[in-house]
Amino acid sequence: QQQQQQQQSQQQPLEVDIPTWRLKERMKTVGVGMILALNIGTDPPDCQKPNPCAKLQCWIDPTTMSRAKARERIGEKLEAQYARWQQRAKLRYKRALDPTVEDVRSLCASMRRQAKTDRLLLHYNGHGVPRPTADGEVYVFDKNHTHFIPLSVLDLRRWIDRPTIVVLDCSGAG
Repeated sequence: QQQQQQQQSQQQPLEVDIPTWRLKERMKTVGVGMILALNIGTDPPDCQKPNPCAKLQCWIDPTTMSRAKARERIGEKLEAQYARWQQRAKLRYKRALDPTVEDVRSLCASMRRQAKTDRLLLHYNGHGVPRPTADGEVYVFDKNHTHFIPLSVLDLRRWIDRPTIVVLDCSGAG
């Protein structure tokens, strides 16, 4: 009887559970939101950079031009990199350069409104602000760009809603 059970189990196809994170159907990404907290020219207070150190952001050396021009060029270059990976798709891009909490909330709401139920990609670059907190907060700026303001990643996820791929490009992102 054991032999029969073994033979039957060998003949039956294995049932494999598909992990919940894997989509059963392909989904297209319709927009890319880029939150770039670069604070070019000012090191974060919790960062002790060695000399020499890495300076390039998106293969651009921000020390070779004005802060405003560097921010804009880095945003353009990151957008071009995403566009190259999705050549056939007509993606909508939005950038928030050294943003406030309200700038980020507005970007998320606008992108979700346009995307409806389609997928978005949200890219946060926090190399110009302090490391994320143990409570899951990343940093943006106050209106005057004089203070760092913590922003909960949970709030970010709630504002951008689903479906969304979130890229956290910052110190300690793991």
